[in-house]
Amino acid sequence: MNPVADLPRVPLSLEQDFMRVQFDTDGSAGLRSRPVAGDSWRLTGKVDTAALQLALGDVVARHEVLRTSVVNGPDGWEQRIHPPSTPELVVHDLPRDDSVPRDVRAEAFDAEFYAEPIDVDADTQPVLRANLGVLDEDDSILVLSGYVMLLDVWSLHLVFQDLMACYAARCGGEEPQLPPVRQYRDYIEEQRKPAQGDTVEAACAYWRDKLTGAGPMALTADHEPVAGPSKGCRWNRFPIDAELGTRILEFARASRCSPFMVLFSVYLVHLRRLTGATDGVIWTLSPGPGRRRRAVEGIVGYFVNMFPMRTDFQGCATFNEVLAEVRATCLEAVPNEIPFVQLAQGIPDVIGNLEKGGMVVPGFQMSPSAFMPRVHAGPELTGTALLRRAPLSVGPDIPDDAILWNVEIGPGNEMICTVVSSFDRFEQHTIDAMIADFCAVLRSAIDAPDAPLG
Repeated sequence: MNPVADLPRVPLSLEQDFMRVQFDTDGSAGLRSRPVAGDSWRLTGKVDTAALQLALGDVVARHEVLRTSVVNGPDGWEQRIHPPSTPELVVHDLPRDDSVPRDVRAEAFDAEFYAEPIDVDADTQPVLRANLGVLDEDDSILVLSGYVMLLDVWSLHLVFQDLMACYAARCGGEEPQLPPVRQYRDYIEEQRKPAQGDTVEAACAYWRDKLTGAGPMALTADHEPVAGPSKGCRWNRFPIDAELGTRILEFARASRCSPFMVLFSVYLVHLRRLTGATDGVIWTLSPGPGRRRRAVEGIVGYFVNMFPMRTDFQGCATFNEVLAEVRATCLEAVPNEIPFVQLAQGIPDVIGNLEKGGMVVPGFQMSPSAFMPRVHAGPELTGTALLRRAPLSVGPDIPDDAILWNVEIGPGNEMICTVVSSFDRFEQHTIDAMIADFCAVLRSAIDAPDAPLG
């Protein structure tokens, strides 16, 4: 009997298939041995490592995707679900160095492990990896990571919540008793039902009407695309302090808008100042249309989706007018969001017009991870999502014809913004100037939303 041949086999989801297509096109999606999806939590309280090790086995048994491999087999790409096994908890005693702040040491540990490449060809199981950095007996950082085609950051937070529940039970000498959970393969099965066809057809009709005649709000890079290996991507981070962050959230509520709508509007005004454009497409990454369904929100898997946002704000004279256009765009577009693979297949001629040779297409997103609450594992251990603040780091690649802005909201309404750009295409001083202009637009928008844009 061949153990591998007997494993349950599942096709790729549409979101995973987009990742595969990206890799086939430009190698950027990390299909074989690129950085993984990862996130980290600061643990306050003494950690029982034996109980945590058992809890890791519990969550891998609970969620099939944590023990799944992605294989290009004789019949094409597929997923194979392996039997439960327990990942190793690697414990690191971090040097006691009082000259370096603890937060800095914690983030350095996170940077070392959260994006460590995984050897996918080895087909090792489970795919979940856990590294625990111990600052002292009551202060640790836990880094969870896994293969990027199988996990997104939202899913890692679901895993962490279950991990803490299992850990609390194990600390009490009990077997975890968690409610039943649906699996990623259930989501894929629903995706492929014929009934989805009418929804896709209606969405494609909407997007054809919305995007026909549009182009990207593209930027001109400092350098032309290069042939050969990439130098990688720089991750520039800058903070929005808690005072301004609170004002942004209050302004959003008063305007009946989401924080994304407010910050996306700021980004549009910033791009107008750079390019002169007042109508065009910006790509955004979302948790995916599936995540908005209650039946799917607790499933662990890969749901990230890319879809286009076109806002025409040519006649807008104030920030509030831009915001009104963005709000209308979002309320109209989001219900029509479908997986990008279906969009590209449904209106290939329209999507093809959104690329410009040599130009850089911008993207803007808000990470959902920072909205997750503190997680308690009994009275003695609390986990809080780590908010990365390092001004500059090297991280996972994006295509060199893209630039991506991301915003996370942290404790106390502080926000951390990240600009991901190619070393090959942009100089540091150009990114610095973009950040300075974005911050200037943001301050002006919140201070005087009805003032002329200038």
